[in-house]
Amino acid sequence: MLRKGFTLLEVLIVVIIIGILSSIALPQYFSTLEKARSGEAVTNVGAVRMALDRYWYQNGSATADLDLLDIGNPNDITNKLYSYSVVDDGTDAGTRMYTVTATRTIGTTDYWVKWTQTDNNTGVLTKSTTLGGSGE
Repeated sequence: MLRKGFTLLEVLIVVIIIGILSSIALPQYFSTLEKARSGEAVTNVGAVRMALDRYWYQNGSATADLDLLDIGNPNDITNKLYSYSVVDDGTDAGTRMYTVTATRTIGTTDYWVKWTQTDNNTGVLTKSTTLGGSGE
């Protein structure tokens, strides 16, 4: 007698293998997805940084008020993924020193991208370890 199809045992083995592969692949997929989403933060932090530099050149001081920048406040974007903030670290008429931070919290996990301007020529972009960066 010729039988066509699969036995219950064969189907169960395939389902178990798919389950194991999914449990390995899904966390990596979500991690990669968050890293891709951090592109928004990097772009907007760069735009805020450039706008802060223009503001400093025009006014000789820094501002922590994102509404005063010529690009508009990135926190006013309807479907934004990150929240943005600026901290003046001691800017004066001769030196720019500030920190621009983009933060996103999902559940108990924090994601952030930060630009720290330490003087007129030096700054560093850092990312949280959850985005593949070194953190702080």
